[in-house]
Amino acid sequence: MRITIILFALFHSVLMFGQDKDTSKNKIHHSILCLGDYMVLGEKTIKIKQVISDSRCPKGVTCIWAGEVKVLVEFYDEGKFKGDKIITGSNISVGETEIIPGFNISIADFFDTEELNIRKFVVTPYPEAGYKISQEEYSVELTVSEAGENN
Repeated sequence: MRITIILFALFHSVLMFGQDKDTSKNKIHHSILCLGDYMVLGEKTIKIKQVISDSRCPKGVTCIWAGEVKVLVEFYDEGKFKGDKIITGSNISVGETEIIPGFNISIADFFDTEELNIRKFVVTPYPEAGYKISQEEYSVELTVSEAGENN
């Protein structure tokens, strides 16, 4: 029995030390924001200003083109306006699920930093045939990847 315990402890310690350590120093920020809301990243702030247009193909309708949604996003650093950008995307709805295309939009230039990227940008609700979405109903699921501090 002792030999089994010793072998188990030895095997377990080898597995623990043999694992790769996470060398990623990126910080991931995730929020669901209504229009007018802010995502705060320390001194940096991202504001979802407004939905400029939404031409995504409504549920229940057959379309030739999937359409797109355009959202005006503002950027602030230490409370000072640094600029804005229209982000265009098309999260396609298939049945009850959404297909979200790969996203990696750099916003580092607004903040004089090396790496700051929008990784996910999903606008909800998804359009439905016969219903117009008001600005107040929109929300944006936003994931931002920020380079961490070098230690």
